[in-house]
Amino acid sequence: MGRKRHYEDKKWMNKPKAFGKYGPVRPKALFFDVDDTLVDREAAFGRYFERFMARFPEVFPEHRRAEDLVTLRTFDERGGRDREAFCSDVTKTFETGLDAKALWADFQLNLADFVVGDPKLAVWLRELSKRQPVVVVSNGFSGTQRRKLLHADLYHSVPEGFYSSEVGVEKPDPAIFKAALAHVNREPSEVLHIGDDPVRDIVGATRMGFATCWVSHGREWPAALAPPTFTVERITSRHEALVEVLSQWT
Repeated sequence: MGRKRHYEDKKWMNKPKAFGKYGPVRPKALFFDVDDTLVDREAAFGRYFERFMARFPEVFPEHRRAEDLVTLRTFDERGGRDREAFCSDVTKTFETGLDAKALWADFQLNLADFVVGDPKLAVWLRELSKRQPVVVVSNGFSGTQRRKLLHADLYHSVPEGFYSSEVGVEKPDPAIFKAALAHVNREPSEVLHIGDDPVRDIVGATRMGFATCWVSHGREWPAALAPPTFTVERITSRHEALVEVLSQWT
């Protein structure tokens, strides 16, 4: 008996209009990162720490808060920094009385509350997920990441997720991509992975044989790495750029 399919080809895939010059239209599945891809984590990070700084005005005087926020973002490295190291740097630099463990507990519990959704992205993703598998592949604690999607009004459009805290490995480890690939039952060449991290997302997915779309946020692509298949500046507030990418790929 063959492996049970999680997703079956939709009827529209068998119609002539669903085929390009060289075969079926791709991608047949889309994998999305969460932070700074589907969700504007950078903005949520800023709002969280604006509230945090207001709680400790003696440590964060108003005239210095913009400068202190830059320091906090440097420590964070767009979420790529080890969380223990990040919280240790913050609590040592800014003596609020919180230790690293307490800061991490507060940050993990409350960051999602500062996520603001993009209604147009939510509508588009909802329609897209009706036509083909759309799956999240994300590092981080699954509860926190799902709450971010919920606050962004995206969770019910992409309820299927493969999170490092549940799979047991982090991107770019191939195991997390393989788990998602097995779930959608597609060939690697039929999958587009979209994410903002050059190594975790783009290099990791490329090694799997996926096409890739890098969400650049205005950054230059690292010259030492093989380039992504596609690049868009951002998705939140500008999902039309990704619509254009999908229209190109046949």
